[in-house]
Amino acid sequence: MMATAVSLPVGSQEVIQTAWNAKISALQPAVSAGALYAGRGFGLAAQAAKIAEAKLYILSAGLGLVAAGRQVPLYGLTVSSGHVESVPARVSGDFDVAAWFFSLLSGPHSDRWIDVFGRGSGRVLMALTRPYAEMVGKSLSELEPQALARLRIFGASLASALPTTLRSSLAPYDSRLDTILPGTRADFSQRAMLHFVQLMATKRDACDRDADYAAVEAAIGGVAAPDRPRRPRRNDAEIVQLILAHLQTQSGIARILRALRDEEGVACEQSRFSRLYRVAIEEQRDAA
Repeated sequence: MMATAVSLPVGSQEVIQTAWNAKISALQPAVSAGALYAGRGFGLAAQAAKIAEAKLYILSAGLGLVAAGRQVPLYGLTVSSGHVESVPARVSGDFDVAAWFFSLLSGPHSDRWIDVFGRGSGRVLMALTRPYAEMVGKSLSELEPQALARLRIFGASLASALPTTLRSSLAPYDSRLDTILPGTRADFSQRAMLHFVQLMATKRDACDRDADYAAVEAAIGGVAAPDRPRRPRRNDAEIVQLILAHLQTQSGIARILRALRDEEGVACEQSRFSRLYRVAIEEQRDAA
């Protein structure tokens, strides 16, 4: 059995939160939380945890704050709009992503922030994308100042997505990281966290934020950011037509996304491309 957002009723956020927690409470654990995730970003986070000899947690939009080794039920849910399993689509009215995460923290499969920041823990490293910063920021900001002093947040352009009290926790990484540890925008936060762990591997006892970030600045200070090709923006209809053209000789969403980026020089964010790829597949099927 699997809990899915599409099976939820449409109603107020409070109703949806209650219904979702009831669904995941009724399901038996089926797999370790870490086994639900794949991809380079998660692999980099796991590598960082191994080097630091630290416990790995997952920030889950469906379950809350989950230790990677914890047994959890299967689920399908996202807090992003435009997806089949989008929970905001089930909420009548505005969706408050921070309130959603608060409800998950009191749910049946989530740990609490105090479990992470409790006695005996050192630095707490957190790799965030902007949507996840918006999701967890408010609950994080309510922790005691002594706990937040040990928090290090990694991500690109997150300051405006976080409460003011958390902005000093942002590690000073920028596009210069791409020269030192190349990757994609999607895995920037995990790459930054891994670089930090490698940098601090011999400094586990100290926990001074200013000293930590001075070390980061020293490591990237003399590095120039790589030149990025400027790709033209295309509207949805144009991208669908390009996908249809490539579908005549190629198959597979990853292969065609790479072809559009490398051969056509088209800028298209991955979630947007996934949506347009499904549109193109439907048009191709209708035309057959």
